[in-house]
Amino acid sequence: MNQALKFLILIVLWAGLTVPAMAQDNTRGAERGEIRDTEFIIRKDRVLTLPNQPRINERPPTLPAVNSQASFTYSVKDFFLDMTPVDLDTQPFVKNFPKPAYETYHSFAKLGYGNYQSPLAEIQINNLNSEDRSYGVKLKHQGFYQGPVDGPNSAEDHTEVKANGSLFRDDMEIFGDLGYERDTYNFYGYSENIVAVGSPFELGQLLHSAYGRLGIRKIEQLDVFNYQATVNLRLFNDNYLAREHEASVTALVGFRANDELDGGIETNLHFTSPSDATYTAINRNYFKLHPYARYQTKGLRIKIGANVIHENDIVPNKNRDFHVFPVANASFHPVPAFGVYASYAGDVIRRTYHDFVRENPFLGPSDQLRNTIQNYEVDLGVSGNILEELNYKAGVKYGNFSNMHFFGNSAGDSTRFQLIYDDISRVLSYHVSANWNYEGVYRVDGEINYYQYTLTDLNSPWHRPEWEIKVHNTLLPDPKWMIQLNAHLLGGISAINLATDTSTTLKPIVDLHAKVDYRITPRFSVFTMGNNLLNQSYQRFWNYPVRGIQGIGGVTVKF
Repeated sequence: MNQALKFLILIVLWAGLTVPAMAQDNTRGAERGEIRDTEFIIRKDRVLTLPNQPRINERPPTLPAVNSQASFTYSVKDFFLDMTPVDLDTQPFVKNFPKPAYETYHSFAKLGYGNYQSPLAEIQINNLNSEDRSYGVKLKHQGFYQGPVDGPNSAEDHTEVKANGSLFRDDMEIFGDLGYERDTYNFYGYSENIVAVGSPFELGQLLHSAYGRLGIRKIEQLDVFNYQATVNLRLFNDNYLAREHEASVTALVGFRANDELDGGIETNLHFTSPSDATYTAINRNYFKLHPYARYQTKGLRIKIGANVIHENDIVPNKNRDFHVFPVANASFHPVPAFGVYASYAGDVIRRTYHDFVRENPFLGPSDQLRNTIQNYEVDLGVSGNILEELNYKAGVKYGNFSNMHFFGNSAGDSTRFQLIYDDISRVLSYHVSANWNYEGVYRVDGEINYYQYTLTDLNSPWHRPEWEIKVHNTLLPDPKWMIQLNAHLLGGISAINLATDTSTTLKPIVDLHAKVDYRITPRFSVFTMGNNLLNQSYQRFWNYPVRGIQGIGGVTVKF
């Protein structure tokens, strides 16, 4: 075995050494450039074929129909089961989705102070959200305890207390107001010598006004019928001899045929009992009925009606107490950007002592109170809306009025004013107004009026302006800021002093006022406001210069 194994190992070693040597010899022969005979065979008869594939935009071929000779028979059996239907008591599933919790504030308080010893305090409290009722209370006081003439001698202050509420029932709302207003002024349009020598002189004017209102109205105003009615009561007096008590009823019944045609009847009934130093035991009654009908379609609006009025003022040369005036308005806008309008109306404009003293707080005793009879007034002009941002209106008015009122320094006491009436007054006025709202960030409202008076008994329209300009700007740069800048300009005001029989033309009035509010937190904000920013010592009423530049700053808290 050992010999055979040795012999086998020798054969393997010999074979391993011989094969590399032969491969080396072949390599060397190739390196010397030896060329061997080689045969290549090229065949041209071989063809490659691929199976047919349908294209994407081609329909696959229709397979041949399969013809079947077999017949099939089906048997259908009816099964009747004597079973009562199952009565399922189903109810819709209601999931209580919680409403997002928004932090709302129903009340606020405001405190401020400025120069001229001018405190400001206001609070308004309203009820929480309720579906069937709403009510609130307001208290406000603002004082100016120093004025432009002799400090406290030209002071004034204003106090207001008001409560309001509404009760909702189905489609009806019952609402009401109850309030009290107290306003204090001083007659500081005096000559310095009168006060200096200590002559008897009543300086203060104190106005009290208490009022109440109770009403009912339909909530859905777009129904076929709608209505509203109120009962009002007002008690007014000053610290002299002026008194005026008034009770009134107003009502409205409306009818809506469709989106194009509607109409209604408005009614006003007033009973007023004024008294003053020169008159007493007077009952001024006023009744007005205003039926109307309106038609509107695309671009066209028309209103026709009448003012039927009975009033019992005793006026010299008065022909009648009963008046009937036509009323007509029409406008046509072929495109929103441009249109024309026209109106014609007659009316009796009701005037009370309370109205007069609100217009001129330095009013003293007057001989008589009169309503203004608007015999007619015509208004023609153009209006339109551009790009849903800019609204404009421009026109001319012409009216004929009886018993138009004016003011003059009283013949008995020039520190007070008295009413002056003109028998027939013709007024021609030109008016232009526009407002622009830019993406809710900036809004501006402007108005220009120019008046021309033709009077019968007076030489000039005393204490009425010849021209008037109003501009109101509101800027909201971000949710925290609100900036307001307003201007009020009046000019051409002529004044008369009946005590001295002298007249003058007051300087033009340029009053700029601004207000800035900044919200620090949702509850807390600060504000500042300024009046008469140009520090003008102008006079709206003769001998009564106004306060100079005035600023008030303060805080507002919501709760």
